[in-house]
Amino acid sequence: MRPFHELSRAGQLRRLHAVAAETITQYDLDDPTLAYHGFDTNLLYRVTTRSGARYMLRCAVPGWRSYENLASEAMWLEALDRDTDIPVPVIVQSKSGKRVLQVSDPRIDGTWNTSLMRWVPGRDLGHYLTAANLRLMGELFAKLHEHGASWKPPKGFSDHRFENWLSRGEPNLVADLPRSIPKRSRDIVDRMDRIASDAYRSMDVRDLRVIHCDLWHDNIKIHRGVLHPLDFEDTIWGYRAHDIAMAMLDLLEDTDEKRYPHLLSAFRKGYETLMEWPAEPIEPLQIGRLLWTINWVARNEEEWLGEMIDRHVPVFERFEKDGVVTRPAPPGPN
Repeated sequence: MRPFHELSRAGQLRRLHAVAAETITQYDLDDPTLAYHGFDTNLLYRVTTRSGARYMLRCAVPGWRSYENLASEAMWLEALDRDTDIPVPVIVQSKSGKRVLQVSDPRIDGTWNTSLMRWVPGRDLGHYLTAANLRLMGELFAKLHEHGASWKPPKGFSDHRFENWLSRGEPNLVADLPRSIPKRSRDIVDRMDRIASDAYRSMDVRDLRVIHCDLWHDNIKIHRGVLHPLDFEDTIWGYRAHDIAMAMLDLLEDTDEKRYPHLLSAFRKGYETLMEWPAEPIEPLQIGRLLWTINWVARNEEEWLGEMIDRHVPVFERFEKDGVVTRPAPPGPN
């Protein structure tokens, strides 16, 4: 049999579909059928039973998310489904009682941590970024933050914390940029590193709780006026300000500097109907996320590092001047 890594993408997908079809038999479903949905960091299949019940089978690419990550996700989703009215995509137990299956097969490479979850209806919220919907999004965040503070995770839940702008074991490459980067740029990146790191160090540890950690608008679907959050695979211990800052940075990047303050205000109003707004400013944490992007390029696409820094220097200068975070300039033509 030809090695998996030597196959074309189409050949790999055929092998993976065969393995997924066998995996789905480990669940108590009525004559399920699989349909390819998408493939990026996760391989996704739509699952439909004879009675019309719908699910999503998510197969994490080896090395993308650990068993602990996805087991922690399943634990919180089960608790949210039990304790709240938030319509979350609960992970379905297999016939053996497992919520995460570790799938290995001679026909494919590595171990694919696999979860079957209830189907999430609706369309991505990113298509409907109105003030009314951002207010609902703020309410959703507050509900999740309330539960994340009160919930006592069972044994086996991750003890990992997101408590700096680099919190997944990555090396800090922006702290020692190559001399090919102009000194002025290196200096301002260094200052941003210190500001973001100091912001995380100053967090009130009493605010630490379980958070989604990636709940931007396209990880939320809207269906009949109700928001349905999804993609809880980054579930982790963290801070409310961080959770909000990351979502609002994505909002800024998908709108513009004119719409963003209005939408942020609507989000905050929704949040404050249920919880007090975090004391910590979100902007230094957003700067940390921009540093993370630069750091990723330094690790993986170093040939673009100079251009990436050039695009961000004006953002950092504006932040130093008045504390406002703006969108980086788009990439130049290839």
